[in-house]
Amino acid sequence: MKLRVRLQRRTALLELPEAEPQLGDLRARLGQTLLPAWGYSSDIKFAITLNNKDSLTGDEETLASFGIVSGDLICLILEDTETELRVFPTHTSSLHPQQNNHEPSTSAICHNQSKILDSERHNGHLLERTVQMNTDDMAESSQAFASEAVSDDFDFQEAAGSYPSEPMLCSEATDGQVPHSLQTLYHSAECTSANDALIVLIHLIMMETGYIPQGTESKATRMPDKWRNRGVYKLQYAHPLCENGIAALTCVPLGDLIVINAMLKIDIDIKSVKRLQLLPATFICFENSGNVAGVYKDLQKLSCLFKDRLVYPLLAAARQALNLPDVFGLVVLPLELKLRIFRLLDFRSLISLSAVCHDLYAASNDQLLWRFIYLRDFRDPVARSRDTDWKELYKKKLKQKKDALKWRHMMFLPPPPLPVPFHPSPLTQSNSPRKSQSEPPN
Repeated sequence: MKLRVRLQRRTALLELPEAEPQLGDLRARLGQTLLPAWGYSSDIKFAITLNNKDSLTGDEETLASFGIVSGDLICLILEDTETELRVFPTHTSSLHPQQNNHEPSTSAICHNQSKILDSERHNGHLLERTVQMNTDDMAESSQAFASEAVSDDFDFQEAAGSYPSEPMLCSEATDGQVPHSLQTLYHSAECTSANDALIVLIHLIMMETGYIPQGTESKATRMPDKWRNRGVYKLQYAHPLCENGIAALTCVPLGDLIVINAMLKIDIDIKSVKRLQLLPATFICFENSGNVAGVYKDLQKLSCLFKDRLVYPLLAAARQALNLPDVFGLVVLPLELKLRIFRLLDFRSLISLSAVCHDLYAASNDQLLWRFIYLRDFRDPVARSRDTDWKELYKKKLKQKKDALKWRHMMFLPPPPLPVPFHPSPLTQSNSPRKSQSEPPN
Protein backbone atom coordinates (compact mmCIF):
# COMPACT_ATOMS: atom_id res chain seq x y z
CA MET A 1 0.00 0.00 0.00
CA LYS A 2 1.28 3.44 -0.95
CA LEU A 3 0.16 6.50 1.01
CA ARG A 4 0.84 10.20 0.71
CA VAL A 5 2.03 11.72 3.98
CA ARG A 6 1.87 15.45 4.70
CA LEU A 7 3.46 17.32 7.60
CA GLN A 8 2.94 21.08 7.57
CA ARG A 9 3.97 21.98 3.99
CA ARG A 10 5.91 18.81 3.16
CA THR A 11 4.42 15.87 1.30
CA ALA A 12 6.10 12.54 0.56
CA LEU A 13 5.17 9.05 -0.62
CA LEU A 14 5.35 6.18 1.89
CA GLU A 15 5.09 2.50 0.94
CA LEU A 16 3.92 -0.16 3.39
CA PRO A 17 5.04 -3.71 2.50
CA GLU A 18 2.41 -5.47 4.64
CA ALA A 19 -0.60 -6.98 2.90
CA GLU A 20 -3.04 -5.60 5.48
CA PRO A 21 -1.07 -2.93 7.35
CA GLN A 22 -2.23 -1.78 10.76
CA LEU A 23 -2.14 1.67 12.25
CA GLY A 24 0.80 0.63 14.43
CA ASP A 25 2.76 -0.46 11.35
CA LEU A 26 2.16 2.93 9.77
CA ARG A 27 3.22 4.74 12.95
CA ALA A 28 6.42 2.70 13.22
CA ARG A 29 7.22 3.20 9.55
CA LEU A 30 6.79 6.94 9.88
CA GLY A 31 8.97 7.18 12.98
CA GLN A 32 11.77 5.03 11.52
CA THR A 33 12.05 6.33 7.96
CA LEU A 34 10.09 9.40 6.97
CA LEU A 35 10.39 11.69 10.01
CA PRO A 36 14.17 11.19 10.40
CA ALA A 37 14.56 11.91 6.69
CA TRP A 38 12.82 15.25 7.29
CA GLY A 39 15.18 16.09 10.15
CA TYR A 40 12.97 15.16 13.10
CA SER A 41 13.91 12.90 15.96
CA SER A 42 12.86 9.27 15.71
CA ASP A 43 11.20 9.39 19.15
CA ILE A 44 9.09 12.47 18.44
CA LYS A 45 5.42 12.15 19.31
CA PHE A 46 2.91 12.74 16.54
CA ALA A 47 -0.72 12.10 15.71
CA ILE A 48 -2.03 10.52 12.51
CA THR A 49 -5.12 12.18 11.02
CA LEU A 50 -7.11 12.19 7.82
CA ASN A 51 -8.47 15.74 8.05
CA ASN A 52 -5.63 17.38 10.02
CA LYS A 53 -7.96 17.54 13.06
CA ASP A 54 -9.20 14.18 14.38
CA SER A 55 -6.41 11.77 15.31
CA LEU A 56 -6.70 8.04 14.62
CA THR A 57 -6.39 5.70 17.61
CA GLY A 58 -6.02 1.96 17.96
CA ASP A 59 -2.68 0.71 16.66
CA GLU A 60 -4.04 -2.83 16.29
CA GLU A 61 -6.75 -1.71 13.87
CA THR A 62 -6.11 -2.15 10.17
CA LEU A 63 -5.96 0.84 7.89
CA ALA A 64 -8.85 -0.56 5.88
CA SER A 65 -11.08 -0.31 8.95
CA PHE A 66 -10.54 3.46 8.89
CA GLY A 67 -11.47 3.58 5.20
CA ILE A 68 -7.86 4.17 4.11
CA VAL A 69 -6.94 2.83 0.69
CA SER A 70 -3.82 3.10 -1.42
CA GLY A 71 -3.18 6.65 -2.60
CA ASP A 72 -4.93 8.39 0.31
CA LEU A 73 -3.45 11.44 2.02
CA ILE A 74 -2.36 11.11 5.66
CA CYS A 75 -1.78 14.28 7.71
CA LEU A 76 0.57 14.34 10.69
CA ILE A 77 0.36 16.65 13.71
CA LEU A 78 3.38 17.04 15.97
CA GLU A 79 2.51 16.77 19.66
CA ASP A 80 5.97 17.43 21.18
CA THR A 81 7.08 20.91 20.15
CA GLU A 82 10.12 20.88 22.46
CA THR A 83 11.54 17.89 20.61
CA GLU A 84 11.19 19.82 17.38
CA LEU A 85 13.12 22.72 18.91
CA ARG A 86 15.90 20.42 20.15
CA VAL A 87 16.47 18.88 16.76
CA PHE A 88 18.07 21.96 15.21
CA PRO A 89 19.86 23.92 17.96
CA THR A 90 22.87 24.44 15.75
CA HIS A 91 21.05 26.41 13.07
CA THR A 92 19.29 28.70 15.53
CA SER A 93 22.37 29.52 17.53
CA SER A 94 24.60 29.98 14.51
CA LEU A 95 22.21 32.35 12.82
CA HIS A 96 21.61 34.54 15.92
CA PRO A 97 24.43 33.98 18.42
CA GLN A 98 23.87 37.19 20.42
CA GLN A 99 20.26 37.98 19.75
CA ASN A 100 18.89 38.10 23.31
CA ASN A 101 22.01 39.18 25.26
CA HIS A 102 22.83 35.57 26.26
CA GLU A 103 26.02 33.64 25.73
CA PRO A 104 26.28 31.65 22.50
CA SER A 105 25.40 27.96 22.49
CA THR A 106 27.94 25.15 22.39
CA SER A 107 27.65 24.44 18.68
CA ALA A 108 27.99 28.11 17.80
CA ILE A 109 31.20 28.38 19.88
CA CYS A 110 32.73 25.32 18.22
CA HIS A 111 32.04 26.48 14.67
CA ASN A 112 32.27 30.25 14.88
CA GLN A 113 34.74 31.06 17.71
CA SER A 114 37.78 31.50 15.50
CA LYS A 115 35.78 33.36 12.86
CA ILE A 116 34.43 35.84 15.44
CA LEU A 117 37.90 36.50 16.89
CA ASP A 118 39.44 37.16 13.47
CA SER A 119 36.65 39.49 12.37
CA GLU A 120 36.76 41.52 15.59
CA ARG A 121 40.54 41.89 15.46
CA HIS A 122 40.21 43.07 11.87
CA ASN A 123 37.61 45.70 12.74
CA GLY A 124 39.49 46.93 15.81
CA HIS A 125 36.80 45.96 18.29
CA LEU A 126 37.16 44.15 21.58
CA LEU A 127 35.14 41.17 22.63
CA GLU A 128 32.30 42.27 24.88
CA ARG A 129 31.89 38.88 26.48
CA THR A 130 34.19 36.27 27.97
CA VAL A 131 33.71 32.81 26.54
CA GLN A 132 33.56 30.16 29.23
CA MET A 133 34.85 26.77 28.15
CA ASN A 134 33.41 24.94 31.09
CA THR A 135 31.02 22.22 29.93
CA ASP A 136 28.40 22.90 32.61
CA ASP A 137 28.36 26.63 31.88
CA MET A 138 27.95 26.04 28.17
CA ALA A 139 25.07 23.62 28.74
CA GLU A 140 23.31 26.13 30.99
CA SER A 141 23.86 28.84 28.38
CA SER A 142 22.35 26.66 25.66
CA GLN A 143 19.29 25.86 27.79
CA ALA A 144 18.85 29.52 28.71
CA PHE A 145 19.01 30.52 25.05
CA ALA A 146 16.40 27.92 24.08
CA SER A 147 14.03 28.98 26.86
CA GLU A 148 14.52 32.64 25.95
CA ALA A 149 13.74 31.88 22.29
CA VAL A 150 10.52 30.12 23.28
CA SER A 151 9.48 32.97 25.55
CA ASP A 152 10.20 35.49 22.79
CA ASP A 153 7.95 33.53 20.44
CA PHE A 154 5.13 33.57 22.98
CA ASP A 155 5.59 37.29 23.56
CA PHE A 156 5.48 37.92 19.83
CA GLN A 157 2.33 35.85 19.37
CA GLU A 158 0.63 37.63 22.27
CA ALA A 159 1.50 41.02 20.83
CA ALA A 160 0.24 40.01 17.39
CA GLY A 161 -3.01 38.65 18.80
CA SER A 162 -3.73 41.81 20.76
CA TYR A 163 -3.38 44.00 17.67
CA PRO A 164 -6.80 45.39 16.63
CA SER A 165 -8.10 43.76 13.47
CA GLU A 166 -9.64 46.38 11.23
CA PRO A 167 -10.06 46.52 7.45
CA MET A 168 -7.51 48.47 5.47
CA LEU A 169 -9.50 48.71 2.21
CA CYS A 170 -13.18 49.12 1.40
CA SER A 171 -13.17 45.71 -0.27
CA GLU A 172 -12.26 44.14 3.10
CA ALA A 173 -14.82 45.99 5.22
CA THR A 174 -17.78 44.31 6.87
CA ASP A 175 -20.91 45.72 8.46
CA GLY A 176 -19.91 47.44 11.68
CA GLN A 177 -16.29 47.95 10.60
CA VAL A 178 -14.94 50.54 8.16
CA PRO A 179 -11.37 51.48 7.20
CA HIS A 180 -9.64 54.15 9.24
CA SER A 181 -9.12 56.19 6.06
CA LEU A 182 -12.89 56.33 5.51
CA GLN A 183 -13.48 57.53 9.07
CA THR A 184 -10.92 60.32 8.68
CA LEU A 185 -12.28 61.37 5.30
CA TYR A 186 -15.88 61.30 6.51
CA HIS A 187 -15.22 63.53 9.52
CA SER A 188 -13.15 66.01 7.51
CA ALA A 189 -15.86 66.29 4.82
CA GLU A 190 -18.57 67.30 7.32
CA CYS A 191 -21.27 65.33 5.51
CA THR A 192 -24.80 66.64 5.86
CA SER A 193 -26.71 64.08 3.78
CA ALA A 194 -26.57 60.53 2.50
CA ASN A 195 -25.45 61.81 -0.91
CA ASP A 196 -22.43 63.49 0.68
CA ALA A 197 -21.49 60.28 2.47
CA LEU A 198 -21.76 58.27 -0.76
CA ILE A 199 -19.54 60.70 -2.69
CA VAL A 200 -16.94 60.51 0.09
CA LEU A 201 -16.92 56.73 -0.25
CA ILE A 202 -16.61 56.93 -4.05
CA HIS A 203 -13.69 59.33 -3.68
CA LEU A 204 -11.91 56.88 -1.37
CA ILE A 205 -12.44 53.97 -3.79
CA MET A 206 -10.95 56.06 -6.60
CA MET A 207 -7.86 56.73 -4.49
CA GLU A 208 -7.56 53.05 -3.54
CA THR A 209 -7.27 52.15 -7.23
CA GLY A 210 -4.41 54.59 -7.77
CA TYR A 211 -6.18 57.78 -8.88
CA ILE A 212 -4.69 61.03 -7.58
CA PRO A 213 -7.09 63.91 -6.75
CA GLN A 214 -6.58 67.10 -8.76
CA GLY A 215 -7.31 70.74 -8.01
CA THR A 216 -6.23 70.61 -4.39
CA GLU A 217 -3.06 70.72 -2.38
CA SER A 218 -4.52 68.92 0.60
CA LYS A 219 -3.59 65.45 1.71
CA ALA A 220 -5.53 62.30 1.02
CA THR A 221 -7.29 62.67 4.37
CA ARG A 222 -9.39 65.59 3.10
CA MET A 223 -11.83 66.03 0.26
CA PRO A 224 -10.77 68.21 -2.71
CA ASP A 225 -11.70 71.87 -2.81
CA LYS A 226 -15.12 72.68 -4.29
CA TRP A 227 -16.10 69.03 -4.50
CA ARG A 228 -19.77 69.93 -3.97
CA ASN A 229 -21.48 72.94 -5.44
CA ARG A 230 -25.25 73.49 -5.23
CA GLY A 231 -26.05 69.81 -5.03
CA VAL A 232 -23.71 68.75 -7.85
CA TYR A 233 -20.47 66.91 -7.09
CA LYS A 234 -17.39 67.26 -9.31
CA LEU A 235 -14.14 65.36 -8.85
CA GLN A 236 -11.04 65.24 -11.05
CA TYR A 237 -8.23 62.69 -10.94
CA ALA A 238 -4.98 61.81 -12.63
CA HIS A 239 -3.46 58.35 -12.83
CA PRO A 240 0.23 57.39 -12.98
CA LEU A 241 -0.51 55.04 -15.89
CA CYS A 242 -2.17 57.83 -17.91
CA GLU A 243 0.18 60.81 -17.80
CA ASN A 244 -1.70 63.20 -20.09
CA GLY A 245 -5.22 62.08 -19.24
CA ILE A 246 -7.57 63.53 -16.62
CA ALA A 247 -10.56 61.55 -15.36
CA ALA A 248 -13.53 63.67 -14.28
CA LEU A 249 -16.53 62.43 -12.30
CA THR A 250 -19.74 64.46 -12.29
CA CYS A 251 -22.31 63.18 -9.80
CA VAL A 252 -25.84 64.53 -10.11
CA PRO A 253 -28.69 63.57 -7.72
CA LEU A 254 -31.89 62.59 -9.55
CA GLY A 255 -34.63 61.75 -7.08
CA ASP A 256 -33.51 58.82 -4.98
CA LEU A 257 -30.62 58.04 -7.34
CA ILE A 258 -27.20 59.51 -7.99
CA VAL A 259 -26.04 59.46 -11.60
CA ILE A 260 -22.26 59.32 -12.00
CA ASN A 261 -20.89 60.42 -15.38
CA ALA A 262 -17.24 59.51 -16.01
CA MET A 263 -15.50 61.66 -18.60
CA LEU A 264 -11.99 61.60 -19.99
CA LYS A 265 -10.08 64.80 -20.74
CA ILE A 266 -7.07 64.54 -23.04
CA ASP A 267 -5.64 67.96 -23.92
CA ILE A 268 -8.74 69.81 -25.17
CA ASP A 269 -10.81 66.76 -26.06
CA ILE A 270 -13.53 65.59 -23.66
CA LYS A 271 -14.98 62.12 -24.07
CA SER A 272 -17.78 60.51 -22.10
CA VAL A 273 -16.76 57.00 -21.12
CA LYS A 274 -19.13 55.49 -18.56
CA ARG A 275 -22.36 56.23 -16.72
CA LEU A 276 -23.44 54.58 -13.50
CA GLN A 277 -26.55 54.95 -11.34
CA LEU A 278 -26.40 54.24 -7.62
CA LEU A 279 -29.08 54.21 -4.94
CA PRO A 280 -27.64 55.84 -1.78
CA ALA A 281 -30.15 54.09 0.47
CA THR A 282 -28.59 50.75 -0.48
CA PHE A 283 -25.19 51.63 0.96
CA ILE A 284 -25.86 54.58 3.33
CA CYS A 285 -27.86 54.67 6.57
CA PHE A 286 -27.64 58.33 7.60
CA GLU A 287 -29.91 58.09 10.65
CA ASN A 288 -26.92 57.80 13.00
CA SER A 289 -24.55 60.16 11.24
CA GLY A 290 -22.18 60.41 14.21
CA ASN A 291 -21.15 56.74 14.02
CA VAL A 292 -19.21 56.20 10.80
CA ALA A 293 -19.36 52.40 11.10
CA GLY A 294 -23.15 52.61 11.28
CA VAL A 295 -23.47 54.99 8.33
CA TYR A 296 -21.97 52.66 5.71
CA LYS A 297 -23.06 49.16 4.80
CA ASP A 298 -22.28 46.63 2.04
CA LEU A 299 -18.93 48.27 1.32
CA GLN A 300 -17.58 45.13 -0.33
CA LYS A 301 -20.48 45.06 -2.77
CA LEU A 302 -20.14 48.73 -3.67
CA SER A 303 -16.36 48.48 -4.05
CA CYS A 304 -16.65 45.55 -6.44
CA LEU A 305 -19.53 47.13 -8.38
CA PHE A 306 -17.92 50.55 -8.74
CA LYS A 307 -14.52 49.21 -9.76
CA ASP A 308 -15.83 46.73 -12.32
CA ARG A 309 -18.33 49.06 -13.98
CA LEU A 310 -16.54 52.40 -13.85
CA VAL A 311 -13.01 52.56 -12.46
CA TYR A 312 -11.21 49.92 -14.49
CA PRO A 313 -13.12 50.58 -17.75
CA LEU A 314 -12.24 54.25 -17.33
CA LEU A 315 -8.55 53.42 -16.95
CA ALA A 316 -8.62 51.07 -19.94
CA ALA A 317 -10.37 53.70 -22.09
CA ALA A 318 -7.80 56.32 -21.09
CA ARG A 319 -4.86 54.13 -22.08
CA GLN A 320 -6.57 53.20 -25.32
CA ALA A 321 -7.17 56.86 -26.14
CA LEU A 322 -3.50 57.61 -25.44
CA ASN A 323 -2.39 54.69 -27.67
CA LEU A 324 -0.84 52.90 -24.71
CA PRO A 325 -0.80 49.12 -24.23
CA ASP A 326 -3.00 47.43 -21.68
CA VAL A 327 -1.57 47.04 -18.21
CA PHE A 328 -4.08 44.69 -16.60
CA GLY A 329 -6.40 41.91 -17.56
CA LEU A 330 -5.97 38.56 -19.23
CA VAL A 331 -4.27 39.98 -22.31
CA VAL A 332 -1.19 41.31 -20.51
CA LEU A 333 -0.42 38.09 -18.63
CA PRO A 334 2.67 36.13 -19.70
CA LEU A 335 2.06 33.29 -22.13
CA GLU A 336 2.86 30.72 -19.47
CA LEU A 337 0.09 31.99 -17.18
CA LYS A 338 -2.33 32.21 -20.10
CA LEU A 339 -1.74 28.58 -21.00
CA ARG A 340 -2.18 27.50 -17.39
CA ILE A 341 -5.54 29.28 -17.33
CA PHE A 342 -6.63 28.11 -20.78
CA ARG A 343 -6.05 24.45 -20.01
CA LEU A 344 -8.68 24.64 -17.26
CA LEU A 345 -11.37 25.58 -19.79
CA ASP A 346 -13.52 23.30 -21.88
CA PHE A 347 -13.20 23.49 -25.63
CA ARG A 348 -16.34 25.65 -26.09
CA SER A 349 -15.06 28.29 -23.67
CA LEU A 350 -11.63 28.18 -25.30
CA ILE A 351 -13.10 28.75 -28.77
CA SER A 352 -15.19 31.65 -27.45
CA LEU A 353 -12.14 33.16 -25.77
CA SER A 354 -10.11 32.98 -28.97
CA ALA A 355 -12.66 35.21 -30.72
CA VAL A 356 -12.04 38.16 -28.36
CA CYS A 357 -8.85 39.60 -29.86
CA HIS A 358 -5.79 38.68 -31.91
CA ASP A 359 -3.55 38.15 -28.88
CA LEU A 360 -5.89 35.66 -27.24
CA TYR A 361 -6.46 33.96 -30.61
CA ALA A 362 -2.74 33.43 -31.06
CA ALA A 363 -2.30 32.17 -27.51
CA SER A 364 -5.28 29.80 -27.71
CA ASN A 365 -3.91 28.15 -30.88
CA ASP A 366 -0.84 26.83 -29.10
CA GLN A 367 -0.26 23.20 -30.10
CA LEU A 368 0.90 22.17 -26.64
CA LEU A 369 -2.35 23.50 -25.23
CA TRP A 370 -4.49 21.55 -27.68
CA ARG A 371 -2.40 18.42 -27.10
CA PHE A 372 -3.12 18.70 -23.38
CA ILE A 373 -6.85 19.24 -23.97
CA TYR A 374 -6.99 16.38 -26.50
CA LEU A 375 -5.38 13.90 -24.13
CA ARG A 376 -7.52 15.17 -21.26
CA ASP A 377 -10.85 14.77 -23.07
CA PHE A 378 -10.26 11.64 -25.15
CA ARG A 379 -7.54 9.59 -23.42
CA ASP A 380 -6.03 8.53 -26.73
CA PRO A 381 -3.25 5.92 -26.17
CA VAL A 382 -1.99 6.11 -29.76
CA ALA A 383 1.47 7.63 -30.16
CA ARG A 384 1.28 10.62 -32.49
CA SER A 385 4.02 12.25 -34.53
CA ARG A 386 5.61 15.53 -33.52
CA ASP A 387 4.09 17.50 -36.38
CA THR A 388 0.52 16.54 -35.45
CA ASP A 389 -2.05 19.32 -35.69
CA TRP A 390 -3.69 18.72 -32.34
CA LYS A 391 -6.47 21.23 -32.86
CA GLU A 392 -7.60 19.60 -36.11
CA LEU A 393 -7.24 16.18 -34.51
CA TYR A 394 -9.45 17.37 -31.66
CA LYS A 395 -12.10 18.55 -34.13
CA LYS A 396 -12.03 15.22 -35.97
CA LYS A 397 -12.23 13.21 -32.77
CA LEU A 398 -15.05 15.37 -31.45
CA LYS A 399 -17.04 14.88 -34.65
CA GLN A 400 -16.56 11.11 -34.44
CA LYS A 401 -17.73 11.15 -30.84
CA LYS A 402 -20.85 13.13 -31.72
CA ASP A 403 -21.67 10.79 -34.60
CA ALA A 404 -21.26 7.77 -32.36
CA LEU A 405 -23.58 9.26 -29.77
CA LYS A 406 -26.08 10.12 -32.48
CA TRP A 407 -26.26 6.54 -33.77
CA ARG A 408 -26.30 5.18 -30.24
CA HIS A 409 -29.41 7.11 -29.27
CA MET A 410 -31.25 6.70 -32.59
CA MET A 411 -34.58 4.89 -32.19
CA PHE A 412 -35.44 2.17 -34.69
CA LEU A 413 -39.17 1.37 -34.98
CA PRO A 414 -40.19 -2.26 -35.55
CA PRO A 415 -41.17 -3.12 -39.16
CA PRO A 416 -44.86 -3.70 -39.99
CA PRO A 417 -45.98 -7.36 -39.76
CA LEU A 418 -46.05 -9.47 -42.91
CA PRO A 419 -49.45 -10.70 -44.20
CA VAL A 420 -50.42 -14.27 -43.31
CA PRO A 421 -50.31 -16.52 -46.43
CA PHE A 422 -53.29 -18.56 -47.69
CA HIS A 423 -55.81 -16.47 -45.86
CA PRO A 424 -58.63 -14.42 -47.41
CA SER A 425 -58.04 -10.75 -47.26
CA PRO A 426 -60.27 -8.71 -44.94
CA LEU A 427 -61.62 -6.80 -47.90
CA THR A 428 -62.91 -9.94 -49.61
CA GLN A 429 -64.36 -11.27 -46.40
CA SER A 430 -66.17 -8.05 -45.65
CA ASN A 431 -67.61 -7.75 -49.14
CA SER A 432 -68.89 -11.30 -49.35
CA PRO A 433 -72.03 -10.72 -47.19
CA ARG A 434 -72.90 -7.66 -49.19
CA LYS A 435 -72.55 -9.63 -52.40
CA SER A 436 -74.80 -12.38 -51.09
CA GLN A 437 -77.42 -9.85 -50.06
CA SER A 438 -77.43 -8.13 -53.46
CA GLU A 439 -78.09 -11.35 -55.39
CA PRO A 440 -81.78 -11.81 -56.35
CA PRO A 441 -83.59 -14.78 -54.89
CA ASN A 442 -84.12 -17.77 -57.15
